[in-house]
Amino acid sequence: MKKTGLFILMLFPFILFAQEPAKDSKAMALLDKATAAFDGKKGITADFIITLENTRDDKKESIPGKIWLKGEKFRLSIRDVETFFDGKTQSVYMKDAQEVTISNPDEEDLKEINPLMLLKSYQTGYKMKFVETVQEDGKSLDVIDLYPEELKSPHARITISIEKETMWLHSVRIQGKDGINTVLMIKKYDLTPIQDTFFVFNPKEINGIEVVDLR
Repeated sequence: MKKTGLFILMLFPFILFAQEPAKDSKAMALLDKATAAFDGKKGITADFIITLENTRDDKKESIPGKIWLKGEKFRLSIRDVETFFDGKTQSVYMKDAQEVTISNPDEEDLKEINPLMLLKSYQTGYKMKFVETVQEDGKSLDVIDLYPEELKSPHARITISIEKETMWLHSVRIQGKDGINTVLMIKKYDLTPIQDTFFVFNPKEINGIEVVDLR
């Protein structure tokens, strides 16, 4: 459960410090628009790939995943773990173990697992600057660097790329102080409306599942 939360923390984050201007108005405006692109939608689905880079031994591991978003509701699928949040109740279903952990997370818990809360977290506690506009995969991308004001943060810098035309998040690169970097690359978006029931997990529908209820 804890590992899942920490892993999700690296997914849709805008979190970071350095000797830079406190607030770059252009960077702030771009992040505001990128955040707004997620609000007010009837449903957003995103396919992504997370790559973990270990610079100490030059190893990489890429992990595909998928996330569905609607308001504060979300559903996340990574490998054999699916996380559901319907706005109140969170269910973490581990398929291999045939076990689900159910809880009612508070605001602090959701900051580790709710992508939209992470997306909006840049608004306080972080320094930022606009870096440049680049061309990649036939797209024009605005690049922003974020720095955590918390000196004890495990991250040195987060680099965010936003599609200039659509204002959709394109990629996030988290540079770790321990030599471990995390790169999130969004491969595809889908704006097909999503029913609220899609974010609800019903353990009664799965035979033999073990339920750990922490509510």
